[in-house]
Amino acid sequence: MSMDRSASDDNATREVIARYVKAVHDQDYDTLTSLQHPDFVEDWPQSRERIRGRANLRRIMENYPGGLQGAEADVTKDRVIGGEDHWMVAPTFSMIRVSGADDVHTAIVKLRYPGGEEWFMVALIELKDGLIYRVTSFFAPTLASPEWRRDWVELLPESPAG
Repeated sequence: MSMDRSASDDNATREVIARYVKAVHDQDYDTLTSLQHPDFVEDWPQSRERIRGRANLRRIMENYPGGLQGAEADVTKDRVIGGEDHWMVAPTFSMIRVSGADDVHTAIVKLRYPGGEEWFMVALIELKDGLIYRVTSFFAPTLASPEWRRDWVELLPESPAG
């Protein structure tokens, strides 16, 4: 990896990630596959699963119970933070933040599932040869703040992109 990466290289990396999230949302499997490295691997540590290969992720997405299109989410434009700020549109998968350098980035995404549940996903993303190579995704449902902590915390707005 060269130490002389330019801002345009970082912008290109963020563009790959933004296109990837949009392809997931749009169920555009051809674009999704074209953005994945041939040795693509995604880990889901919470369920102790590893998805090895582009075809396996595609099959998971194609067989998602109820489909991925059923979510009733508003179209939002959220900031993608990195060298320069970027904006993207993703109704079901709302990008909250992307940060990183070189070929290693972290993405925070708000998900709305077909039943209306809202979750957050944090994805550690590694690129290789300009393609999505390895992803480790952590999923967490939204939850109410417990009353006993209210004296010591500030409640965030509903949309963390604020």
